Amino acid sequence: MRRPASGVATFVLRPHAAGVTAKHRADFFRGVQEHSQIKLRALERYLPPWSAKVGSPQGVQRVWVVDGFAGPGGYESGEAGSPRIVLEHALEIAQSNRSYRVAAFFAEKQEKLYRRLSEECNRYHTIEAIPARGDFWSQVDQVIDFVGNDPALVFLDPFGLGDLKFDPLVKLCEGIQKIDLIVNFASPAAKRLAKDNKALISASVGGDGWGIDTITPTFCERLAKSCQFLSPAVLPVTTKLSGQLKYEIVLASRHPDAYVLWNDEIASSDRAILDGDDQEAREELLDDARNLLRTAVRAEPFFRDKLIERICIQECGRFHTRVLRAAAKAMVDSGEWGRDDGKVGTARMWAETARLW
Repeated sequence: MRRPASGVATFVLRPHAAGVTAKHRADFFRGVQEHSQIKLRALERYLPPWSAKVGSPQGVQRVWVVDGFAGPGGYESGEAGSPRIVLEHALEIAQSNRSYRVAAFFAEKQEKLYRRLSEECNRYHTIEAIPARGDFWSQVDQVIDFVGNDPALVFLDPFGLGDLKFDPLVKLCEGIQKIDLIVNFASPAAKRLAKDNKALISASVGGDGWGIDTITPTFCERLAKSCQFLSPAVLPVTTKLSGQLKYEIVLASRHPDAYVLWNDEIASSDRAILDGDDQEAREELLDDARNLLRTAVRAEPFFRDKLIERICIQECGRFHTRVLRAAAKAMVDSGEWGRDDGKVGTARMWAETARLW
């Protein structure tokens, strides 16, 4: 079966309304919906390699996960919400021989959901978990104080654009030196809100000067500039049948390793194809990767050790880095990059690049 041309998720999703009532928020947690599954899956898959990466350097004793719109911890139907995913991972780390531990800060503004969240945290009494009642944006200073100099993963899944506030988000990112940020960005909501709620959109993206078709790049550009992030990586989530965009998951970090980890978790199914017995599928996968690399080496100049980083940011989740390495090696071995260097150097350089990868 032919592999999709890109790594975007294809789920039928339910868009958020402009305003979210307490009842709507409570009803949301009765059972996990499809649009929650992809976000939760992304968090669940990214969290272990992230914590291992940032927790492994000598002297790191604690890493934080900050969940700004936590909900009750789990769904009434039994599925795990983001807090339980974090707490389960923290428990696994605590029971291992790792040199660091995982701490968590959860914010929830609705009283009923907060009580359930507190009960969820109490079940993990050996874990440093802080459930906080109230609006997340009013607690930014508190979060910065808790995290201190520790690495932190901030996971923000607001109920639409109305709950996303750019200025306090920048304050949070400026206050935490070692931060990776995952934001569920409900960009399609701009079409519904633009007529009567322009100020709400502007507050979510950092001011005026946005357009319905450019709201995501505007948000990402302003976020990168304000917080000294590398260019954020954007993972679009579309409907399975029509391909209609429903929302986008944005990853932002100051370190390229975050993008490579994120990319490889999104494109993890590539490994099964690469290592499998279906040679036709394997060659098709590598051929698609070679075409992407051909485009990349003809683009603007870049340092050879930045190639994967650039692809992981601009083509988030499209290919696992193992596939890119295999495709690059094949192109070097065939002499193709010796005949066509693009704008970036010599065949010897590409041979060294293949060894580096």
